[in-house]
Amino acid sequence: MSPQFVDFDGDGDDDIVCGIYDGSPHVSYWDQERAGYLPPVGILDRAGDRIVMNAWWNFAEEKWDRTDRCDPEGGAPVEGHLTSAIAFDYDRDGDFDLVLGDHRGGYIYLRRNAGSNRAPKFATKNELVMAAGEPMRDACTVATIRSVDWNGDGALDLMVSGMGDPYGGGRGAGVAVYLNRTREGESDFGAPRWLVAPSTKDAAGAPKRPDVGLHADAVDLDEDGDLDLIVGGYSVWDPKTRQLTAAETARADELSASIAALDARSEEIYREADMAGEGLEEAAAQALIEEVQPKLDELRKERAPLQRELEELRPRQKRTSFTWLYENLTK
Repeated sequence: MSPQFVDFDGDGDDDIVCGIYDGSPHVSYWDQERAGYLPPVGILDRAGDRIVMNAWWNFAEEKWDRTDRCDPEGGAPVEGHLTSAIAFDYDRDGDFDLVLGDHRGGYIYLRRNAGSNRAPKFATKNELVMAAGEPMRDACTVATIRSVDWNGDGALDLMVSGMGDPYGGGRGAGVAVYLNRTREGESDFGAPRWLVAPSTKDAAGAPKRPDVGLHADAVDLDEDGDLDLIVGGYSVWDPKTRQLTAAETARADELSASIAALDARSEEIYREADMAGEGLEEAAAQALIEEVQPKLDELRKERAPLQRELEELRPRQKRTSFTWLYENLTK
């Protein structure tokens, strides 16, 4: 997530740094001879270990694992799962440190580099990044990070967006910028300034804004000398409805009952196959699931036209991805 083009190894070519769902930061180096990017590799700490938070995918044992070996001093505020990462010279000593975004709690962490870009020596512990005396955090979860000089003062700031509650009735996401209050020495971030306020997901009739699953970036799109904001994400809105006739209401109730019965039957078939596979080898258990798949497919085919008809009568909340432009009108 949040891929970043940056000369990570200091050889004059832009590489790609990113965090991915396995819980570690990765880099894909540019290869001049091949004129292309090499396969991504994990970025390791100075002890040669993976950089993680608490939750991470254990490739050796092919399972999700947990550790507290990288917790900051005093412990982590919540169990973290690293999914975004950028290279950022946090202490301005001439080499890239790593700023890390947490999927679960939305906290922002730092891994200091005591080496160089050519020979990095990343710390073995995470540090909480502070902002106005408080841990920097996107409470909307899935913190995604960008570095940008938002106010044009020569100091790189951090812009953070989040996921929000993607399907439920909870709060949606927003985009905040943390201004770096110093241009020399250790970075010092102020309180969040919301560029896009967290969504209440209450749009009616049509999509109004990005609500959940936000990824933001800043660019002078109209070339007028200031940074505009581009935000990708899902919009959530309630479509317009109409008053149903008595016959339409009865039909909608009938369709809802039929769909519920089909869903219950699908769940029953899957549950029976799952229970039958308990205690079996993984391949045998999977074979049982595959055996009932045609029945499940038939039920889905039967369900689809019913759902389409019901949607015409009682449309559900809509959720569609868009890319939004927020033009900067600051003079």
